[in-house]
Amino acid sequence: MGACDPAYGSARAAPQGRPKGKGKLDLHRAFFAQIISQDGDITMPELASALFDATGVHAHPDTTGRFLRRLGYSCKKSRGSTPNAAVPR
Repeated sequence: MGACDPAYGSARAAPQGRPKGKGKLDLHRAFFAQIISQDGDITMPELASALFDATGVHAHPDTTGRFLRRLGYSCKKSRGSTPNAAVPR
């Protein structure tokens, strides 16, 4: 009855963490592509909200951003944008 007894399995540690996979957002890849093609200037919170409204799937804006970066999308700020008028300089 020891840890190395073949009747009790292996002494190797079990895998830890979440199982490998694509995640819950991979099913909605086409949805994100459609929304981004309609409005390329949409924010991550707006994308997460649109996903919830359309499918009922909750996703944090940070998770949505990481998923889109893995798909090759990038977020770039334009240099010609004007600063927010509500913030004093």
